[in-house]
Amino acid sequence: MNLPYNQAQESKKVFMQNFANLYEHSPWVAEEALKKVKTNIEYNDLEKFHALLSEILVNADADLQQSLILAHPMLTGKKKPAKELTKFSTSEQKSAGLDNCTDKEIEMFRRLNEEYLNRYKFPFIMAIKEKSKIEIVNGFEKRNGNSIEQEKRNAIDEINKIAWLRIKDIYGI
Repeated sequence: MNLPYNQAQESKKVFMQNFANLYEHSPWVAEEALKKVKTNIEYNDLEKFHALLSEILVNADADLQQSLILAHPMLTGKKKPAKELTKFSTSEQKSAGLDNCTDKEIEMFRRLNEEYLNRYKFPFIMAIKEKSKIEIVNGFEKRNGNSIEQEKRNAIDEINKIAWLRIKDIYGI
């Protein structure tokens, strides 16, 4: 697959087809990145491309950040997805075994999600690809006592980690 700068040179449509879904239901991140990517070949370096995307999210308006955080699905397991999952999210939840939860595990994730959502008013976000269910539960428990501001920062950091893992998936690395 062509690298980001090369795709940007081809067309906005090609670039967006490949990168619009790096951030959950939030193509605005890729659209903003396109403005810089198409003028600088250094963004063919995937780490620099990811750093640009991350910077865009970190520096985005609080309302845009909040809408992106709220666009993320809850980690609910196989029986009751909270929202329609993207192709990436489906694959990520499957890699963590969340498509193969027992009824007891589904109930545990439902309870953890509910407690987190009630406390922070947004879903728990974690880069779960290749993590175990136990690691995910430990993540809930470890972050449970954080302030709302700390959890917003954690959510943004995790969203950027997710984007990096998705870039690696796209390029098979």
